[in-house]
Amino acid sequence: MNTEEMKRQFDLLKNITRYSETADLSVDLSQIEDIIFDKLPKEIKKNAPPNFPELYFEFKQEYERFKTFILYDKLIAKNVVALGGGFSSGKSTFLNSMMDCEILPSDITPSTSVPAYLIYGDKEEVYAINTFESKIAMQTEDVMLLSHGFGRNESSEQEITLGHLLSNMFISTPNQRFKNLVMLDTPGYSKAETVGYSAKTDEKIARTQLNSANFILWFVQADEGTVKDSDIEFIKTLHETIPKLIIVNKADHIMLDELDIVVEKIKDTLNMKGIKYIDVLTYSSEFPEDYQRDEIIEYLEKWNNSVFQSRFAYNFKVIFTKCREYYDERLDEEKKTHSRLQHILADVSLDSDDARDYLNYMDTSAKRNIAELKDMKANLKELQDKFFTEIKEIADRVNIEMPEPSEIDLIQDKIYDPKTVLDEYCDKYGLNSQSNINLRRNHADTISNLFKDIKPVFNNTSGTVNYQSVMIDEMEQLLQIGEIHLNDDLKYHDDVIRTTLGGN
Repeated sequence: MNTEEMKRQFDLLKNITRYSETADLSVDLSQIEDIIFDKLPKEIKKNAPPNFPELYFEFKQEYERFKTFILYDKLIAKNVVALGGGFSSGKSTFLNSMMDCEILPSDITPSTSVPAYLIYGDKEEVYAINTFESKIAMQTEDVMLLSHGFGRNESSEQEITLGHLLSNMFISTPNQRFKNLVMLDTPGYSKAETVGYSAKTDEKIARTQLNSANFILWFVQADEGTVKDSDIEFIKTLHETIPKLIIVNKADHIMLDELDIVVEKIKDTLNMKGIKYIDVLTYSSEFPEDYQRDEIIEYLEKWNNSVFQSRFAYNFKVIFTKCREYYDERLDEEKKTHSRLQHILADVSLDSDDARDYLNYMDTSAKRNIAELKDMKANLKELQDKFFTEIKEIADRVNIEMPEPSEIDLIQDKIYDPKTVLDEYCDKYGLNSQSNINLRRNHADTISNLFKDIKPVFNNTSGTVNYQSVMIDEMEQLLQIGEIHLNDDLKYHDDVIRTTLGGN
């Protein structure tokens, strides 16, 4: 290594370890962090759901992603396509191949992998966030050097890897041609007990990265023969509403007739396990034109042209929703206990004063628990409103889409496919004869196809009154112009539409 190269590498090391007293943020986050790291755990830990540690971890990870968007504002208002799968399933190589250039390092270890956001830009530029939350500018060639070759010289093949010093990387390049999409290359996932486990590939972190995305590409290696059980378990923990396209990668590693069998086996396994997916497509970075590169690009183009959907509010709301549901369950139990005890005390003759005293004690305890749970629900609602008021103010300053605090309760926890709701409606009203089953299947497929491209978005918003109104108007218009012809026996009319969409 010559002197000039040594100096360049030293400058890189000095750059990526830069520390500043305050993070490179354009807004003050102290008040929102007081709510997240102090008030929220104090309030909820008094009577927390059993899975609160997991909920709180995911909540904090979502906040870290929110900060990432502030630190690199080119991510704002773009849909995120996250690449998921086991470590070394070929995600980085896939992106390099799709962009026809070598930007991302591929042969890396779990400890040196860094989540990388690829975004369209007129010119190439690279930024990273280090472990001190400092935003640093880098050269394109530095990306490879972080994982391979740093510190290597003629007398020694030993090298130092620096990926562990960075939390995120942002690469802007004209080679990422989808101007409205951000491609997120995640390090993949691994369990704590597996060989080569790293905090960078911890399955909890991988889950939050994928659940924050708008679309997911899930990678399966062709020579594995099918989707692994560990993949199945992991995918089941991802939000069902996020569209998932399965990529059978490294397809050139097996024969074409075998590949067809693998694809069908993957589909059968996913269907049997109840996992929703868009399609299963094949790819090879070595011979992309020989497989389904064009079909994959078609999906990416479709997503690139879709309306932006912000997931921050939905993901932030989860912890409040789950805690409220837990309080409601506890309240229901305590109210039933109180009712039973009141019935016993009123209608049953008790000869023993001790028995009556004990029942009165239990009843008093139940009433006290009911009052405490009601207070907790009220306090949680107040804290939720404070949180969303503060996060809304911050989001407005940096142009991140966030609903008003008053709209948060209108965000549905699930977005239902019209076909699913129509099936439920037919079951509810006993429309289950063979003729009606065939009829409902035909109409359900028709409705699903007609509305498959309508995407719920904020303000017009996922699960809000605005979105509901838009969908109702759209469905009514289709009915009026005769695009859907429904049998009278199905009783499909305006009220059903409103019921389908949660209207009054």
